[in-house]
Amino acid sequence: MQQADRLPLVPDMAHWLLTEKILPAGRVLDLGSGSGRFSPMLARHAQTLTLMDISAQMLQYAQQALQAAGQHAQTVIRAPWTEFAQRDQQYEVIFAHMAPFLTPADMPRLARLLAPAGTFVLSRVSGRTDLIFDQFIRAFPELKAHYVSETEQPLAQWQQKSRQAGWAQRQTSFNYQYTEEIDRDYLTEELPPLLNAAHQQAFQALIDRLFGATATQVTQKTLTVGVTAFTPPAADRRS
Repeated sequence: MQQADRLPLVPDMAHWLLTEKILPAGRVLDLGSGSGRFSPMLARHAQTLTLMDISAQMLQYAQQALQAAGQHAQTVIRAPWTEFAQRDQQYEVIFAHMAPFLTPADMPRLARLLAPAGTFVLSRVSGRTDLIFDQFIRAFPELKAHYVSETEQPLAQWQQKSRQAGWAQRQTSFNYQYTEEIDRDYLTEELPPLLNAAHQQAFQALIDRLFGATATQVTQKTLTVGVTAFTPPAADRRS
């Protein structure tokens, strides 16, 4: 899915990190690297790059992405976050995109992993709309339990907690508008099993209204990615 993403999130992220002088940096950690969406960009602007993820398969994909870009990671660590957080290594930059395993309660752990004047960068999808798909979500409330609804709340909680703890922060957001084909067959296979019996007929009526006799429609979509760079006070760092 990441490789198929046509949005310029990675170059936009790189531009902001360079403008804010967060990059280039010495030791950079791609925390929860996943399949390496940001890894080649981080490697280009790091003296050393460490990949960390709980999944061996994701780490393999990330290394393949690095190799394809002519880059490499000096260190690759497969571990759960709670175990990794106990390590002694420190980093000038810790970068995490989405990273659902992190919560604001992890700020002391992150501070210990940061070198003096180091920065933790948290990136999260904070908003998303889809002109066609959202009509099904509104029409059938039971679908909300099966699909993530991105909001600004998680980042806002990090920002509030960091202010209370005296961490400095810098923020930005990237906003994208784009179109994408949505397939009628996909919706008719994906959604009806999630609906209660009373909504089956209403679902068919809605899909007939939106698609008519066509197999696909072009939907209008938006995506917002919020980014905050956190720098802890010196007193919070490991001596």
